[in-house]
Amino acid sequence: MNPRVISGALVITAVVNLAAGCAALALPDLNTRLLMGPDVLLEGLLLRYHYIIWSMVVAMGMGYAVAARDPERQSALILSAALGKLCVAALWLEMMLAGLGTWMLLGGIVFDGTLGLLFLGYAATLLWDRPRRTPVEI
Repeated sequence: MNPRVISGALVITAVVNLAAGCAALALPDLNTRLLMGPDVLLEGLLLRYHYIIWSMVVAMGMGYAVAARDPERQSALILSAALGKLCVAALWLEMMLAGLGTWMLLGGIVFDGTLGLLFLGYAATLLWDRPRRTPVEI
């Protein structure tokens, strides 16, 4: 897989994560209404979890920006990104099937699911193609 393609995908992912995360942190009620519907009350513990989740989205966005500079040396970050994005896509899909959330979750499912598969394939390629080191004897 071409590192330039992955680098471009990481840049796009960084921009989207930073924009979505900052918007969700700045306007938590609007974010929740758009994704979950008007009946969800964002207060107390749920509000704090909202801040935790979206702070992590911003932090990962920063990681994607760093990884975009040299993706071949960032296999661990790209693997964790892949697994995180696939988990989020699966949970949002489950929420939609259970009647929780709005149609806007579909965009996140497609975006995160597609990038999760792309990053997983790239990370697997990096990890499988890496030369094996022999153990050092003491």
